[in-house]
Amino acid sequence: MNKILRYSMMAVLAVFGFGNAMAESVIWQEDFSSYAAGDVPSGGTYNYVCTDGGSTTKIYEEALAQGTSPELLVSKKASGAEVGGTFSATINLGGASGDMTLSFKSNKKLSVTVEGGTIGENTGSGNDYVYAITGASGTLTITFANTLTANARLDNIKLFQGQGKKPAGLSWGTSSRTVTIGGDDNVFPTLTNDNNLPVTYSSSDTGVATISGDGTITLVSAGQTVITAESAETSEYEAGHASYTLTVKEAEGEQVQQITVARALEIIGGLEDGATTTEKYQVKGFIVTTPDFQRNTETGALFGNCNFDIADTKGGSDKLTVFRAKSFGNKNFTEDDVAANILKIDDEVVLEGQLQKYVKSGTTTPEIKNCYLISVNGQTGINNIKADELKNAPAYNVAGQKVAEGYKGLVIKGGVKVIQK
Repeated sequence: MNKILRYSMMAVLAVFGFGNAMAESVIWQEDFSSYAAGDVPSGGTYNYVCTDGGSTTKIYEEALAQGTSPELLVSKKASGAEVGGTFSATINLGGASGDMTLSFKSNKKLSVTVEGGTIGENTGSGNDYVYAITGASGTLTITFANTLTANARLDNIKLFQGQGKKPAGLSWGTSSRTVTIGGDDNVFPTLTNDNNLPVTYSSSDTGVATISGDGTITLVSAGQTVITAESAETSEYEAGHASYTLTVKEAEGEQVQQITVARALEIIGGLEDGATTTEKYQVKGFIVTTPDFQRNTETGALFGNCNFDIADTKGGSDKLTVFRAKSFGNKNFTEDDVAANILKIDDEVVLEGQLQKYVKSGTTTPEIKNCYLISVNGQTGINNIKADELKNAPAYNVAGQKVAEGYKGLVIKGGVKVIQK
């Protein structure tokens, strides 16, 4: 009789919702999947508002936050500013009130504030952020602000009540890493797995690198592969996924990565003030300021270098300063170059050099320094090199990218196409 009564009471409680009291009830969620690259979320049901900082807050087709592409770039703060870009949403709770949970993914620590409730401390780990919100009622406005000097990514936001599954908390702590075959100083990312979940590893291209069951990476050949760690959903945790792009370079050679101005600015944003990258990059962009060929103020003689700014688009405002660039083959610019108008606004150029976060008198300038031209409007232009220098001239592939001495195949040296064997 007691057994039957107990089962009857459980059935009654289930009807009135007691049995589901711990179930997750989602109030608002956003993964930005309805937006295209370059969009700025605005208005709509939740009155989205985005503001800019030292760059533009907008959608990117990437997954640096370790969520699902696309994601929202929340722009860095400008020099001297306290806050950079922001993203806010105003949610009508529809009668819901009391204790709630806010979760999201980000590759940087964002400042999160709420109006209409009280927010606690982050209890998540890695790229997973989890905040308890108490005393919520009526309407809740949530604002994510970037107070750092580097762009942040935001994705997979969820506001819910009840006992939702905890984020897995997997994170590599980076979106990319470059290593060299046989290199003594290779450092591979370490997976954050604070919840000690069983993890499986994979490499998208095992011809470039493999990864064993314990996370040990073996380099195979030059190229790129995506290294992924995954954990299965459990009764307590959501399924986990974290990945990064591994670029593998040959042991001998200078396989330099070509990147956009936006990517260069992001790399520089992550540097300490005054710091310079140890590796070189090839940066592609359009000239947006008049090239200034440096001259001796007394004699007027050329120093052989040139300063200007480049952006990803013609007339673009997110600029990278090109500091004392040299001509093709790392040679000095000549008076003939100046007379020929070798560089002008709207020219598309590729430059190779180091990236630097230059700071002076409180002003930060993102720069590419110790650099030289690889191509202008798709032309390598390295035919300036004298014939007797051809043998030792730098070699470029047909895309205008500098290649190592041991590179095999069709290359351009001194403006001449040759086969290196």
